[in-house]
Amino acid sequence: MVYDDIIIGSGLAALGAAIGLAASRKVLVIGGAEKAELEFYSDQKSIPCSYTGVGGLGNFWHGVVPTGIEAPYAQESSKELVELFQYFYPRSSIQDRIGRRWLFVPRRPVRPRREWARLSRQRGGNLRFLPLLADRFDIGDSGPTVFAGAETFKSRRLWIAAGVINSPKIVALSVSPSVRRPFVSDHIICYVGQLEQGTPGVSGPRVERTSEGFWLSFERSLDGSALLTRRPARFDYRRLDYGIEQRAIFGLPTNNAIATLLRATSPGLVAEALFNKFGLFPNSRVLSVYAQILVEDALRVSLEDASMTPVHRSAAQAMARLSLPWPELVKSRRLDLFLRGIHLHHSLDLDAMKTAGLSSDQSTVRVVDASAISQIGPEHHSFYTMARAYRLSRQVTAVGSRLQTLS
Repeated sequence: MVYDDIIIGSGLAALGAAIGLAASRKVLVIGGAEKAELEFYSDQKSIPCSYTGVGGLGNFWHGVVPTGIEAPYAQESSKELVELFQYFYPRSSIQDRIGRRWLFVPRRPVRPRREWARLSRQRGGNLRFLPLLADRFDIGDSGPTVFAGAETFKSRRLWIAAGVINSPKIVALSVSPSVRRPFVSDHIICYVGQLEQGTPGVSGPRVERTSEGFWLSFERSLDGSALLTRRPARFDYRRLDYGIEQRAIFGLPTNNAIATLLRATSPGLVAEALFNKFGLFPNSRVLSVYAQILVEDALRVSLEDASMTPVHRSAAQAMARLSLPWPELVKSRRLDLFLRGIHLHHSLDLDAMKTAGLSSDQSTVRVVDASAISQIGPEHHSFYTMARAYRLSRQVTAVGSRLQTLS
């Protein structure tokens, strides 16, 4: 059988690509191993960086949806961002917040496994899902052929969304080793200091609730390179730098780790975790200020086994350039401590991809995950990337919005 489309991967970007395809198309999803190992950043064993199983890193996503859309790839997909948001969260409006500084924190993050089941019910026999790992592909005159273990599958188009670490491996094996970059970019999250409410010009974070989550305001650094959030500092977290020292131990927990945090011995950590997840108790006398900063070439990637080594110089340079809008800020003395943001991107050489013919709408093979995005800006990229994948697949297959037929 020749499918209209094959999608490699089953995380958020793969899901976006599938939603963008016409419901009438015959689609095969090669969704990753049913049982797979979770890989971690080499210097922080509590923070995942890759998962080859069904759902990818979308299984661990916090679910945050930003609305600033300043990065070019986000601006290009602003219409699709609104459509996807209303599909997943129909009782929460996003349209009026586009271009403004808000983060949506859902009670129920998008989870790929649940959404694939939903999509399968809607598409019926036109959507086939196989828990296999794809190895490589060939591009022939009649379309791509995908090899997954002992299995071979043919299609007219191929969409690759196997993750920032694994997509380059597949493309390199199939096309040329030159498409892989020896570096990958990321966000880091650092604690920059404290503010005290009551000081002129200082206020707490704005929180607006909906039945499906809450909206949290954010600020930008003066040069626009960092996303800044203010969070309540309670109990032991009122001590400067204590919180980031705790975070350096606990890491940046995945969304389903809240129960673990509730057993933590630090009441300040528990209070901050409850705010991060539910927006509870936003106002406190002391506020912690965190910065999410884009770090280009944050990690060196081995072209042999794809292991990653932090480039500490890159992180230090990014923090040194940080400019903040609050002269009243009591600055942290521990800028040596930061957390990896789990926002890996730009692991493919975009010029090499263009030379290989894999970057245009006319290509029968397209990479739609963050490995093919060079600049994500300071905002959270996961939902933007899903909207981009949705836009690309919808454009190529020349269909209108598929969401009306899915809801």
